[in-house]
Order: sequence, then structure tokens, then C-alpha cells
Amino acid sequence: MRKGFFAFMILLITGSGLNAQSISDSTVLLNMFTFHVGGHIPGGDIASRYGMSLGTGVSYILKTQNNWMLTADFTYLSGNNFKEDSIFDALEDEYGDFINIYGEIGEVTLYERGFYTGIGVGKLFPVFGSNPNSGLMVMMSGGILQYKTLIHQDGNDIPSIIDDYSKGYDRLTNGFGLSEFIGYMHLDSHDPVNFYLGFEFHQAWTQNRRDWNFDIMGPDLTKRKDFMYGFRFGWIFPINKQTHDTYIFY
Repeated sequence: MRKGFFAFMILLITGSGLNAQSISDSTVLLNMFTFHVGGHIPGGDIASRYGMSLGTGVSYILKTQNNWMLTADFTYLSGNNFKEDSIFDALEDEYGDFINIYGEIGEVTLYERGFYTGIGVGKLFPVFGSNPNSGLMVMMSGGILQYKTLIHQDGNDIPSIIDDYSKGYDRLTNGFGLSEFIGYMHLDSHDPVNFYLGFEFHQAWTQNRRDWNFDIMGPDLTKRKDFMYGFRFGWIFPINKQTHDTYIFY
């Protein structure tokens, strides 16, 4: 039974290989995973809270023979520039320092952490590039943007911002978001490095999701408009590559 199954799989793969086309002269169906990295400049309401951020993540892209693309994307966001430190005024002494349970100055560091995840559609236009599967890449997706302030303290000895108490200050925020990308995609069966690079733009309509914020003694019901824009580079790994110069299509 097991031998018959493996024999069937070999025949299936071999049969698919009969339809293999060269990526250099034909548009082909491709399944691709990508690892991407990029930098973002904030705009709108998020710019009053955080500075520049780094985005790293993974994507799945299905490119059809007509060069349409469907994608699922996850990007982890991180930044080190927090601007709204006034929310801690009630916890700091007259010099702006946190005092721990030992009566000493506590070290507190504030970071931005978040993510964007979404699904999208796009199109590859082979107006320039080395083959019909490379050229201008245009994508648009819809999903969720979420971010918060990560409060890190050495020693965990400041009770007012430890564990669940930190949630009253972290400003957890999320909402519906859109993302657009325009750039260049390079696919070449003779080149082990396949990639895309270009500019991306994010817009999101968000709101604070904590029931209680200690600094304002209540919920924050403000409707926010957040923007991020920057540069993105992705390293592409096609998963239906048959040989060094052909790709399988179905």
C-alpha cells in the first residue's frame, strides 16, 4: 500500500514536469514564500507616539500565468523611540525618574511593538526586466494593524508598571488597515537570488483597546488615523522549482 502511494506521487510529479516551462520565455504559475525587511516613517496620530520602526516578516505569494498575484502577509513591527512619556508623570519623581521598591532609581525602557497582517491582490507588469516573470510589481492588501508600548524594567522592582499594571499604560491599539506596495520583482531561474524591492504605504483606522488607562483614569475612545511609509525588500523562495532552469506550472 505504501509503495503504491509513493509510486503514485512519483508519477504525479513526473507528469507535472512534462508541462514545465522555462521562466525565461514564458509566464508561469508560481508558489512563493518570501522573507522581507523594511523601515517605516510614521505619519498621522501614530507619529505623535512613536518614531521610525523596523518591519520584518514573511509572505506567501501565488503568481498566476497571467501575472496576477494573491498574497498573505505578516509583518512584525518594532521601534525604540517612544514620545508620550508624559503618561508616566504620576509615577515619576520631580526629576523624572522611576523609584523602585528599594528607594533607588529604576531603569525603565520603552519600545514600540506591533504587527500588520493582511491578504491582498496585485499585478506584475513585465514592462522592464529580464523575462516575462519580472518587472513592475503593484500590490494592495487589507488587514489589521496593531501596536502597543512595551515597558521593560530591569529587575521588575517598580510595582506600578509590572505585569498586568503595565497594561494600563501600554496603549494597546488596533484597527482595520490598508497597505500598498509598488516596486520591482526579479525572478530568474538561472539566478539563485530572486527578490522584490520598492516602496510601501500603510493607512489604518485604529482605537485604544484597553478598558482602563491609569494616566487618564478611564478608557481612551479617540478614533485614530495612522500612517506609515517606507522602503521594503523581500527575498523570494519559489517552492515549485523543478530544475535550475525550469519551473513547474499546473
